[in-house]
Amino acid sequence: MESEPVYRKPVTDEQVDELNYFASFVDLAACRNLEEMLAEALSLVMRIFQASAGSLLFVHNITHRVRQGSLEGIAADQIDFWERTIESKLTQSHRHMYTPRLSPITLRRLPQTGQTLLNTPLLSQTSVIGSLSLVFPSERGLSDAQQHILSRFVRGIGNLADLIESLTLTQQRLSQLGLFYQMGQAMVSTFDLDKLLRDTMQLATSVIDAGAAVLMLIDERNRELVFEITHGPGTAGFRQQRVSMNEGVVGWVATHGEPVIINDVSQDPRFSREVDTRTGFLTHSVLCVPLQIKGKTIGVLEVLNKFSGNGFDQEDLQVALTMAAQAAIAIENARLYQSLREERDRIIKAQEEVRRELARNLHDGTVQLLAAIAMGLDHVERLLRIKPDAVYAELEALRKLTRQAMRDARLLLFEMRPVVLESRGLVPALQAYVDQLQGSENFQVHFESDDFESELDPKVAGTIFSIVQEAVNNVKKHARARNVWIRLRVSGGELIVTVEDDGLGFSLSQVEREYDERGSFGLLNMRERAELIDGELEIETSEAIPNQGTTVTLRVPFRKSSS
Repeated sequence: MESEPVYRKPVTDEQVDELNYFASFVDLAACRNLEEMLAEALSLVMRIFQASAGSLLFVHNITHRVRQGSLEGIAADQIDFWERTIESKLTQSHRHMYTPRLSPITLRRLPQTGQTLLNTPLLSQTSVIGSLSLVFPSERGLSDAQQHILSRFVRGIGNLADLIESLTLTQQRLSQLGLFYQMGQAMVSTFDLDKLLRDTMQLATSVIDAGAAVLMLIDERNRELVFEITHGPGTAGFRQQRVSMNEGVVGWVATHGEPVIINDVSQDPRFSREVDTRTGFLTHSVLCVPLQIKGKTIGVLEVLNKFSGNGFDQEDLQVALTMAAQAAIAIENARLYQSLREERDRIIKAQEEVRRELARNLHDGTVQLLAAIAMGLDHVERLLRIKPDAVYAELEALRKLTRQAMRDARLLLFEMRPVVLESRGLVPALQAYVDQLQGSENFQVHFESDDFESELDPKVAGTIFSIVQEAVNNVKKHARARNVWIRLRVSGGELIVTVEDDGLGFSLSQVEREYDERGSFGLLNMRERAELIDGELEIETSEAIPNQGTTVTLRVPFRKSSS
């Protein structure tokens, strides 16, 4: 049995139009550019509701406004007023103003022009994010059904606009995270600090959308900020400029350790035009954040002249703070690396100096004595053949030379590694050192020491012993002294060590200037060793007054051994 055909009503033109409108609205979801989507949405709404003009306002970090059709005169003034009002409310409420489920529609007829104006909030969920305004060419309203459809359209456009803006922001943040990851990788793979910081400045201007960026480091000694790295047109004159820690926005941030956003520098009393005057750069807006390591500010990162008319915002601040933290870590790593390299170089120089000193001492002392003993033995052999009675006197002389060689060798070994220092402490080690000197040097050594309640830390004691050795060696080489006094006393929480002689003085400034030419770093070694134990080294001497000698004074915080 054949089924009867089903007859359907033909689709009307109105239904086709509705389907086309629905398809066009669906197509809006394919837009990834907010401005493009807003323009397409406004055009679609105007076609559906037969409006002659319209304006669509979307308020986010950046305000977007799209207008179409002939919008002028009283109609334009009224729509401007509506949009200014809602933009002001959104700015104050941070987009959390509650609205009812169905957005209210405001209609206003203009008898002067015969037009009807419509305004309705643009919604995302239940939050107002802008407004839609339409201009109708005649004095007519919308039916309840049309108002319901318009409300749904507006809600859909608002949700879509908010989604596109969120996706755009997410993409920007993902891009920023990728760039931050690259910076982190660069920090652990290179110690080319200049390149890393230049890349950071370029990244700061690009991501924050600003005209220039400057990184300054603090010169602690002079209490100044030094322009180290700059990026952007017109910033070449900044390089190596100096700013007082009490001057300008950068000085305020460096002193207080807090970030600052100033979108109109003419309204902030902290801003100083001094740098602009010197460099020719014109500053309009400033975002400045501190560079900090373990709570200590080491510099500032300053981003200048935001391109967007809305100026710097909290998101820009978070990006700048992240960059500043990474830049501070990079600077600290580079400084530590440089310090390690310098320490390595100092150790190498010290080792070379020790080798040279050992070679000189062996050559000038022990080796010479051994050579004299060898020559004396040859002489004894000849005497045995020609004058045996004279052998005994020669043997006694050789015995004295042998004992002197043994004393010199023991002193050399003692100076290289004083075992008594490790086993008994500083004072017994110095006493043993003085005893060794008494038997091998032409000058008298006098030793005085307070009684210590406890031994010093072994590392501190070893460093003090090395400084005393270096001071005595300088006396042996240059002073021609008759007496040397080594004194240790505790006063005011300090251990004060002095090495004084009554020999020839010297020009301290001249010796320090001629370090490289002289090839000797004795005084420099003493100063560096003193710094390692938080000590202060003072040297008093003069070549103008004969036999006044030299006094080396070392002051060290007196700390008991932790062992």
